Amino acid sequence: MRDILLKNVDMIDGQSDCVLRGRQVLVREGRFLRISSEPIDGGDAAVLDLTGCTILPGLIDCHAHLAWDARDPSANVMQQSENDSATRAGVKCAANLHEYLSVGVTTVRDLGADWHALEAREAVRDGAVPGPRVVAAGPMMTVTGGLCWQCGLEADGEESIRRTVRRLVKAGADLIKVMGTGSSHLGSGIPVDQPAFTDEEMRTLIETSHRLGRRVTVHATTAYGAHQAVSCGADCIEHHSDFFDETLEMMAERGVFLVPTLSGAYLQARDGADLGMSPAAVESRAATVHNDDYARGAQRAVAAGVQLAVGTDQGSPCVPPSALLTEMQLHVQYGLADDVMTAIKRATSVAAAVLGMEDELGSIAPGKLADFVVVDGDPLSDLQSLERPHLVYREGKCAFEDGVAVKCGAI
Repeated sequence: MRDILLKNVDMIDGQSDCVLRGRQVLVREGRFLRISSEPIDGGDAAVLDLTGCTILPGLIDCHAHLAWDARDPSANVMQQSENDSATRAGVKCAANLHEYLSVGVTTVRDLGADWHALEAREAVRDGAVPGPRVVAAGPMMTVTGGLCWQCGLEADGEESIRRTVRRLVKAGADLIKVMGTGSSHLGSGIPVDQPAFTDEEMRTLIETSHRLGRRVTVHATTAYGAHQAVSCGADCIEHHSDFFDETLEMMAERGVFLVPTLSGAYLQARDGADLGMSPAAVESRAATVHNDDYARGAQRAVAAGVQLAVGTDQGSPCVPPSALLTEMQLHVQYGLADDVMTAIKRATSVAAAVLGMEDELGSIAPGKLADFVVVDGDPLSDLQSLERPHLVYREGKCAFEDGVAVKCGAI
């Protein structure tokens, strides 16, 4: 692989609080080798003059469902899971992977819909399809009749839970996703305001996962569900609600991340009617996002010192891969991020920490994988520039140029 020398670089490195201007960056064998404010002798490296552009780390979506189509007119992900053949689900995965990479997302954390994302992960690794690297949970764990039982693994009782965690790890799951509560709009066989698992079950699930080297993230949309998950040792909470003060204090003390997924309800209120959602559902989402308290829980989490990361809930109705930009904008709009730089960090370096891959991803630094995005202008003054990246590189190879895939091959 030929070295690449980036010249005249204005850089958002994913860690600093300001743009680093006038840098040169040398990439070798898929990793950042050297970064300097002085000229670098790149030898016979391919030279890219990036005058007028900004580079930033490859973006990371911490909450995706690759096998679901956000633009499906049915707008019902459970029907997709029940009705789609493996071939159809695979096509949806490939389409979503392609779109993700085109908008500068180089890593995706898939949180379940049967086993499809594990296959998608291997297809990307093998070069069968172009796409971001996939960190895959496999099927979600749920109780019998619990949320997402149609595309998850049901487990009840401590022994069943241990076996299910071990089965997921055996199949290659990178982490464990748990449906810790129900859902008011998807429906399940458990009360929405109650934790799905008993305390003993949740503790067994998390302890078994940790013993096998897997992080645990928990879907928790109620205060009691989040408190149980955090008390039992969860590493991350998905979605947001008005959690107890004690829960938020524990999250801050223990370093438990929160991925609030704000864009789902927002985009469903905005685009749902065009995609076939029922008028009642669209009206419900609009009432939610226009309520002054919509992001109150996430705002309180920030105030308590909880680390937030960016994740979209991609695959849910109206939430395509390009929604990552909307999610970042909403972090700023709802006061969860003081500025655009904070939102970018949550989609890069903080997101990498959620994955446990901060030593490899999330920032532009010597030794790290050369995932980076080149945009025209300055995204701090025009975040919309991220909608149309000029170049997308993954591990030192150009994957997209001005919205066009460069090639399909192993990365």
